[in-house]
Amino acid sequence: MARIADYRSRLLEELESLSEERIKALADFASYLRQREEWESTAEILGNEEMAEQIRESREAWSEGRREEFLSLDELKAELDV
Repeated sequence: MARIADYRSRLLEELESLSEERIKALADFASYLRQREEWESTAEILGNEEMAEQIRESREAWSEGRREEFLSLDELKAELDV
């Protein structure tokens, strides 16, 4: 975890010396990286046949009104003790 803090600190230091144009480019690139990471995670989940089937089944259950198969946020928090 310390390495992440070091990288963030270094990034902020580097940011101070950049022009407005370069800061905009960096912000756009950071946005691209975040979106790519999200897509990779989605592809990984959908590539897992068991998980993809669970998602399909839960969508079907929800659309059929079988709400008793789901937990509310409060129920989930209680179950996870958070």
